Amino acid sequence: MEERQTGEMAETGKLPEENAQNPKHKGGRRRRKRFFLIAFLLIVVATLAVAAYLYYRGVVYYRTHFFPNTKINGMDCGDMEAAPIVEALESRIDGYALAVLGRDYETGESDVVLGIIAPEDIQLQYVGTREAVESLLQQQDEFFWMEAYLDRQYDYTLEQDMNFDEDMLGSLVKSWEACKRKNMQMPQNAYISEYSEETGGYEVVPETVGTSFDVQKAIPRIVEAVSAQEAAINLEEQGFYREAAVKSDDKRLNRTVDDANKWLGTKIVYDWNGTEVVVDREILKDWVSIEDEKAVLDEEAVDAFVKEQAGAYDTYGRRKNFMTTYGYEISLPGRNYGWKTDVAGETEELIALIYQGSTIEKEPLYSIRARQKGSNDIGSSYLEADLNSQHLYLYQDGNLVLETDFVSGTMISDFGCVTPEGIFGMLYKSTDAVLVGETYRTPVKYWMPFYGNYGLHDANWRGAFGGDIFVTGGSHGCINLPPSMAAQIYQYVSEGFPVICYYPQGIPYIGPPAEPEPEGGVPEGEPNPEEVPVG
Repeated sequence: MEERQTGEMAETGKLPEENAQNPKHKGGRRRRKRFFLIAFLLIVVATLAVAAYLYYRGVVYYRTHFFPNTKINGMDCGDMEAAPIVEALESRIDGYALAVLGRDYETGESDVVLGIIAPEDIQLQYVGTREAVESLLQQQDEFFWMEAYLDRQYDYTLEQDMNFDEDMLGSLVKSWEACKRKNMQMPQNAYISEYSEETGGYEVVPETVGTSFDVQKAIPRIVEAVSAQEAAINLEEQGFYREAAVKSDDKRLNRTVDDANKWLGTKIVYDWNGTEVVVDREILKDWVSIEDEKAVLDEEAVDAFVKEQAGAYDTYGRRKNFMTTYGYEISLPGRNYGWKTDVAGETEELIALIYQGSTIEKEPLYSIRARQKGSNDIGSSYLEADLNSQHLYLYQDGNLVLETDFVSGTMISDFGCVTPEGIFGMLYKSTDAVLVGETYRTPVKYWMPFYGNYGLHDANWRGAFGGDIFVTGGSHGCINLPPSMAAQIYQYVSEGFPVICYYPQGIPYIGPPAEPEPEGGVPEGEPNPEEVPVG
C-alpha cells in the first residue's frame, strides 16, 4: 500500500486532495474571468458611446439636410440643404415654355403650334419656393434619419406658385396670327351636293372644321396651364373652336341622300306596245331633286311622261290602214279598238316603283288591249264586214274560216240606224239576249256587241241576207246574221276580237238629212237609243 501511494505521488508531484483544494489555484482563475468581463463591458460601453455619438451627429446633420433617397419634383435632393435645392428648382423656370396648339388658320390642320409662351414674355417667376422647401425639411423627422439608409424612398411633389403678368400673356396670345379675327375661318355645315353626272347621284359634302374660336374665353385656360406648369395645351381638344352645326353624319342629310339615290337607281324597262321604253337615271335625274334638304320626286313629271308615252304608242281610236279581202288598202277610224294605256293607273304604279327603287321589266297598265302589238294591231284573227257588198269574212290566224251574207243598218230611216264603219273591238258576247227599242222587243240567241249597242246577232225572222236588202229593209244598225252562221261566229269571237266594218264605195244613205256620226262615235258604254241588249 505505501509503495503504490509513493508511486502515485511520484507521477503527479502532488496529492489529489491537495490539488483540488489549493486556494492559490482558485484565485487565479477568478481574476482572469473578472478581467475578461471588465474588458467586454468596456468595449460595449465604448461601442455604444460611439454609436450614440454618430446617431447624435446624424440627428444634428439631418436637421438641415434632406434624407438620402429624397426626390423633390423628380430631382435627387439627398443630403442637400434647402438653399441649393431652392436655387436648382427655381432655375428650372428658365427652361419652361407653354406650347399652345390648335388648328392652322389657313389649312385647318390639327395639332399645329399657334404660339409659344416663354418666361421672359410674361415676366414669369416662382414664388415661395424657399418657404415650400424649408417646410418640407421641417416636416422631416431627423430622429429617423437611419431609416433612409434602409432603402426607404422619399418622393415629394412641390407645388411651386408662379407669378406672371396676365395682361402680357393676353396681349401675347392675341398677337398670334391664328388668334386674329381677320384670319379666322367660320366652319361650314355639311350639305347635299348637286346631282353629279360622274357619280350618278347626290352625296353629302362634309362640313369644314373652321379655325374660329373665342380668344377671350381661351386666355383664362391658358393662364391656368401656365400656373400648373403644363408643357402644352390643345385648344381644339379643349373644345374652344366653333364647330359646324350640321355634320356629315347627320341622319337627316344621309336619309335624304339615300332616298334620292335609291330613286335614281330605279330601272324600269317597258314593253310599250312593242316598243322598249326605259326609265332610268337619265330620265330620273330630271324628276328627282333635293328641296329644303328633302328628296322630292316630281310626280307631275311622271304623269306627263306616262301621257307622252301613251300618246306615242297607244293606238286606241286612231285611224289605221287595213288590207281588205279584195286586196286594196283602206284607211279606217279606230273607233274603240287598239292599245289604250291606263294613264292614271300606270302613273300611280310608276311612282310607287320609283319610291321602291325597283329594277323590273314590265308592260304599262292598259285599260284596253288590242290583239297584236305595234301600229298594225289588228293581227291575223278578225271579222271583216264589207257593208257595201253585205258580206262578212272571219279570219283565224290568217286563214279564212267562214264567210256569210248579212243585213246591216237601213239607209232610209235616220243616220243613227246606219251601221258605223271603222275598226272595233268586241265588247263582250252573250246568249239569249233581248233587243229592246221604242217599237220593238226582239229576243236573239247570240248577241255580240262591238260598239255601243251596235253588234252582230242572229236574225231568224229574215228569209234572205245580202244584196241590197239593207238599203230599205235594213236593221236599226246591227249586223243581222243567218242563225247558223251566228252560232259559228259566236264560237270564234271573244272580248276584244277585232271587227272591221267599211263601205268601200261610200255610205249609200238616202234618209233624212243628218250630220254623219263623228269618228269618235257613240261613247263607250252609253246605250244607243235604237237598240239596247237586255237579259
